Amino acid sequence: MNSDIFQSADIFRVRFEQGLVNLLRASGELGEDILVLANANFEPRIWAHLHGELRLCFARLAAEQAVAAQEGRLPHGAADDVVALRQILDHGFETLRSTELRRAGPWELQFNPLRAFRPARHGNAPVTGIRAPFETTRFHFDKPFLRREIIWQGPLGGRDATLLYNKFPFADYHGLLVPDIGAHRPQFLEAADFAWLWKLARELGERMPGFGIGYNSYGAHASVNHLHFQTYLRTVPLPVEDARWSHNGGAEPYPCCCLSFDRQQAAYEFIAELHERTIGYNLVLAAGKLYCLPRRKQGEIAYAPWLAALAWYEMAGGFPLANEADFARLEPAEIAAQIAAADLVGCDTLSAR
Repeated sequence: MNSDIFQSADIFRVRFEQGLVNLLRASGELGEDILVLANANFEPRIWAHLHGELRLCFARLAAEQAVAAQEGRLPHGAADDVVALRQILDHGFETLRSTELRRAGPWELQFNPLRAFRPARHGNAPVTGIRAPFETTRFHFDKPFLRREIIWQGPLGGRDATLLYNKFPFADYHGLLVPDIGAHRPQFLEAADFAWLWKLARELGERMPGFGIGYNSYGAHASVNHLHFQTYLRTVPLPVEDARWSHNGGAEPYPCCCLSFDRQQAAYEFIAELHERTIGYNLVLAAGKLYCLPRRKQGEIAYAPWLAALAWYEMAGGFPLANEADFARLEPAEIAAQIAAADLVGCDTLSAR
């Protein structure tokens, strides 16, 4: 494969969408059918295109599950996928509609019930540090059964890279970018990784307006301990990019510590200090800037019932919601309070700038 998928936003969208069509029509695997459903449901254009085929697919899956239940056996598929299928069928395929968005003050809310069906893995488990060894026995992105979920693979910015679909997306054209996938690196950002990431974000952002990258450090809701970044292609900026915030030169303080950088060296000096002090963080690289949000670790924060986690998207002001009533009722102050819950005491003592 070559890297022409990244030549323009239009080319990227077409390749992303066609990959889902091909996967649905050629797969027959439960996990891949669920991936196509969740990705199509997130993008209205894809949902309109594939809705009829997906209805037939999930009617077949429902019939197969009913037969398995009558025969007293487990349905075919990985355990996580069987659980997700049951939840989807209980929810009701015909009740699904394309993911809806609304603004609550500066914050972005999405009604995305399918997101709630993803397996938790270890993204919510309490942790004490910001680094752990890679474990081949746990879920990682180099598993053979994930190879059909690859959108693109090849040289990118001087490294081999693999772009996979996010199985339960919460961002537009949501991908998982894994550098040197077979090296089995843990989720820890070395200086060389950051230099590659910085250059890549700049170059692809210039070619593909709206392209951005999110990153969860270990301890900041990284659900897979295999070095990876989350890519997206938006038509509007994230809330964290709003000019109102003090980190962007505005008058309003963000609810938690947030620093913006436009220079690579200063950005990594700050990240290196976070590493030295074992502080978890989330990153967003978009429109030529890096937003770094040092924060309290997962397991140290009490979340409201409507909030599953505070990972990079939530820390950047976006919230996937599984409950339609929460989607309709949440107000800006309640949302800001949850972001503030991750605020790091002593953030102002961090010296690198």
